[in-house]
Amino acid sequence: MAAVAGRSVRIALGATDIAGAKMDGLTINREHIDITDKDDAGIRTLLDGIGTHSVEMTVSGVIKGSTLIAWAEDETDVLNTMTFDIATIGSYTGSFGISTFEHSGGEGAEAGTFSATFVSSGAIPWTAAV
Repeated sequence: MAAVAGRSVRIALGATDIAGAKMDGLTINREHIDITDKDDAGIRTLLDGIGTHSVEMTVSGVIKGSTLIAWAEDETDVLNTMTFDIATIGSYTGSFGISTFEHSGGEGAEAGTFSATFVSSGAIPWTAAV
């Protein structure tokens, strides 16, 4: 498999890439169900199956516009369709909510920055690139 440039990994809100993004990340959580009991002699035993499957996306960068801040502050617009795209490999698309949003400003000539974490709601299917 060929390598992929970091700039080719993008998080989009709806059909629009998140403006000012410098770093995009994806975490796939597969929480297992522990069924260890006294008969297992102290050796962990897991149920054959996933207890909770979720996807978490992170993005950080330079503040450009108020789209993310407005969404983070809106208590009625909780979920939105988002896409995590790895060019030439594939993408995850589904319903996400903002878990955390941070913004900060540096001194002098430094740009204002942000970081945000988005958590999945429901199934988040993987679509391989063709």
